[in-house]
Amino acid sequence: MGTQNNNFERRVNQRFDAQLPLNIGGKDFQLVSTTKNISCSGVYCKVDCFLPVMTKLEVTMSLSIIENNKKIEKTFTTNAVVVRIDPEFEQPGCDIYHIGLFFMSIKEEYRNLIVRYIQQTFLASNN
Repeated sequence: MGTQNNNFERRVNQRFDAQLPLNIGGKDFQLVSTTKNISCSGVYCKVDCFLPVMTKLEVTMSLSIIENNKKIEKTFTTNAVVVRIDPEFEQPGCDIYHIGLFFMSIKEEYRNLIVRYIQQTFLASNN
């Protein structure tokens, strides 16, 4: 018999605190938010409405990166799915929900933009 580790961490990529503009779209709605943190595989942010886990969304975000010694804004759109929401259930009168979004089938080009942003913003400052 094996033992079960209840503290198993499912995240593969480290998260970095970042406040980045985020547009979130669903079938019948558009939301504007700001990320609380980011990784190569997703973001954590707050929204003003309940979005059930497994809701598929379209996410547009902008990152400032340095290219040829100039700071430029790169914007991309990808698909994401809600993997976590707090509070877990819709609550009357609640107007702030914290959600974790997992990027689904993100293009390698966009993943590389996130990696560059993280390297330039966080990892470079630790050297």
